[in-house]
Parts: sequence; C-alpha cells; structure tokens
Amino acid sequence: MFFQIMASSPADTACIFLLWNFYVKNKILTLAFIGIALLAVSLIFRFRIRKKKKKEGEEASYIPPITDIIGTDKEKLDELNRDLKPFGFAYDPSQDLFYSLMDCWQRNFGYCRLYDEASALFSMIIDCEPIYFNYADKRWMIEFWKGQYGMTTGAEIGVYYTSDPDINIPGLFSGTFYHCAKDEDRINMSFILRKNGNILFTRTGYHWWLTGFKLGEFSQPSELSMDIMLDLHDRQMTEAFVRGLKEAGYTEEEYGVRGRRVFIRYDKPHTPQPLTRNPLTVNIMQRNNRSFCEAYQYLTQAYTNTLDKLIAIKQRSPQMYSQIMNMGKSHQVFEAYNRLKGFINKQDLEEEG
Repeated sequence: MFFQIMASSPADTACIFLLWNFYVKNKILTLAFIGIALLAVSLIFRFRIRKKKKKEGEEASYIPPITDIIGTDKEKLDELNRDLKPFGFAYDPSQDLFYSLMDCWQRNFGYCRLYDEASALFSMIIDCEPIYFNYADKRWMIEFWKGQYGMTTGAEIGVYYTSDPDINIPGLFSGTFYHCAKDEDRINMSFILRKNGNILFTRTGYHWWLTGFKLGEFSQPSELSMDIMLDLHDRQMTEAFVRGLKEAGYTEEEYGVRGRRVFIRYDKPHTPQPLTRNPLTVNIMQRNNRSFCEAYQYLTQAYTNTLDKLIAIKQRSPQMYSQIMNMGKSHQVFEAYNRLKGFINKQDLEEEG
C-alpha cells in the first residue's frame, strides 16, 4: 500500500501524524500542500512502478508452471496461515478470501473516529458507516465498512462500546474512544458483499469484528453494497439500535426487523465521511491500488489458485508478499492509539478506583 511503503519506520509514522495535527488546525492550507505533494509523489511512484514492471518483464519472462510448486494444498494453507497470523488474519480457500481472527492484535486497540480519518492516508478508500446507540448502561457503536483496502476489496462489521467519558486531547482528538466488545457481548452477524449487484462473497459468525477481503480485486466503494444481518441480544438492544439507524438517516425501505434480528441494506453511506476522503486523495490512492492489483495479477497469471499464487509471490517478490500480509487496517492506522492510551489508561484506573 502506498503509504505503508512511505511510512516504513516509526519516524515516518510520527511525521504523518504531525501533518495530521497541522491539518486539523489549518485544513485549507494543508489540503493544498498535501494535494501538490501527493500529486508529485504519485507521478514519481507510477513512473517507478512502470519501470519495475518493464524490468520484471525482461528479467522474469519465464513463469514457472504450477508443477514446480511442491506441497499439498493443506501444507500450503498451513504455511500461509502461519504467515498471516501475526497480522491478525487467516485464509479461507472455500471462498478464496481472507478474514480477521477472533483474538487478533487489533482487538487490543479499540476504535475511534481518528482511525477512520487515517484510513485514506494509508490507501484504504472505504465507506464508513458508524451507528451509535445506548444500551445496558453503555454507549455502543456498530460500524460498517466497504471499499478498497490497498490490494484487496473488502468489507467489515465491528462491535464496540464504552462507559467512559469522551477524550479531549487538544490538537489530536476530541470524541469517544470505544473498546472492542468482549466475548460475552459478541453478536451473531452475517453479510453478503455485492459488486455491481453480483455476490462477491459472504461472511457469517458470532464475532466482534466480522471481515472479508478479496485479494487482487479492485473496486470503487460505490460499486459495492452489503446485505447485513445482526442478531442482537434482546428486544431492548434491537430497539436502541434501530433508533440509531434512524438517527443516521436510514429509512424503513433500507432495513427490516424480525424479532431480535435486524436486516440492513448498506449501499450509499448516510453519515459524514472522513475529511481525508477528498477527491484528490481518492484519485491518487485508487490509482496506486489499481496498479498494485494489476501487478499482482501480472505476476501470478500462470497460476489458477491463490495458494500457488502467493507461493510464487513470496519467492519472486518478497516486498509484495509482505504488503499482502499487512492487509485490512494496518498497524499505521492504529498508531494514534499510542498517543491516546495514556488518557485511556488513566480513565480505566479512575474507574477501577
């Protein structure tokens, strides 16, 4: 992913978040500066991609046949999932998709609006739809996402809550920080992700963060829609969540209720999108995302399944393989947590005391 390559060290990440702080205070000036800088970097980056593709075409005109890859599908799957586990994901060959693990590292970082604001800067051009409601003496947020996550097309549903007061850190963040739902508060949920009306994949599970990602698939968020089902805890939670849907702008034509189950058609987001999702950023990042998807397809054109494709990528392009492993919301998106955790830990101690 474009910014994952640029922000390859803690110092780079710190610089990006300093720019974010400046952006909050000087939005118009910063947008102009970032636009010019991103355009220049994008042109340079695209030139390098084309040069690299040409070089790879000259040096790697021979593409090994599938028979050169040794091992059973189970052995290949086990190796891939060992590589994916530190990044919080696993691969499902039955649907040819990647999904988040139950106890992935992301579960320790909670969620807040700042993460959504950072996503576009790290090549994640996604529609964000947070639904807020109160239930069982907690403030809840169930958020839906769909769009392009670097080299993958994907979708997510996340369940979060808090009983803490809002955080106010001048120059960084002012708002609610949510914790990821504990095991006893997980929700039975499912979704169908469609692209231009056709089913791309389905996901179902008793989870706090239900996800799916299709590698090498390039999409615009507007091409995608989700048919969502949430099996909520009880009638009170269902009523509270439906009120949140209505407050977000959903009409009765876009959702239905059957007992504790709520069915939602998520097509075009109703809530305000992150400020970083401006046309210039979207255009530049999506060009880069498309280039990476095309590079992946080019390098793996001789193979018919993802397991063999990824073995070939691991051998021929370790940098791309590492980039693939770091799918979904990367560590860089959650870097803001390091700035927030002092305030969060203080609140937790005060609550325990």
